[in-house]
Amino acid sequence: MITNNEYIEKISLARPEDIAKAVFCFSYLPTHFNHVDLIKCLSLEERKYFNTLSFEKRINSYLLGRYVAKRAVAALISEDNLSLIVIQQGIFSQPVAANGKNIQVSISHCNNLGTAVAFPETHPMGIDLEEINESRRSILETQITKFEKELANFIPTTYDLWLTLLWTAKEALSKVLRTGLTTPFEIYEIQKYELYDNYIVCYFKNFSQYKSLSFNVHNNICSLVYPKNTEINFNILSFREFLLNDCCLLR
Repeated sequence: MITNNEYIEKISLARPEDIAKAVFCFSYLPTHFNHVDLIKCLSLEERKYFNTLSFEKRINSYLLGRYVAKRAVAALISEDNLSLIVIQQGIFSQPVAANGKNIQVSISHCNNLGTAVAFPETHPMGIDLEEINESRRSILETQITKFEKELANFIPTTYDLWLTLLWTAKEALSKVLRTGLTTPFEIYEIQKYELYDNYIVCYFKNFSQYKSLSFNVHNNICSLVYPKNTEINFNILSFREFLLNDCCLLR
């Protein structure tokens, strides 16, 4: 377990007709971390795939991704044994929680950071995490529209943060729609945004039924996408306190 570098929060998904539950999980994997405990979390099927991996970067990302996904699902269905939770790969490479309880999960990892959100199949969600990196500016600029570039003149953030936010919001939406990178990102164009103290909410031009909630994770941006008419009670202040006080990420 990596509990000293782990944050888990149950999220209420309030809609006019009912209230559902989701779970957000974030973990930081320190350099040279002992993988033994994470390997124990894998099912027999997952271990077979894991044993085929040879590159350290892929080994780390696979273990971290499966771990945060299982921790999120486990917290949602009250299952203590992570090895009993199987995260399979769908035909579009999307994670599929084979738990038999109508629960699904979205995963993202960047360097040694991993995050996931587990949610009911009836309430689609997606998550993405990316590093704010000036060296990626030219690449990210190819994935934004003229309108989105003009918005950068009005939003009180750095240009690279805005580009990363747009990327993560679109990537998270593509996970909800299960299209991945097979669809041009201009289809996911942002129509408008709303600024709050600790996060930014964006609305999509062509997918008006969804919205994104984006926030800083150290030098990274994390975006959650979920139905527009859902109100969530995700405590971003509590998560920020964890990053500052409990997680060794900033030490």
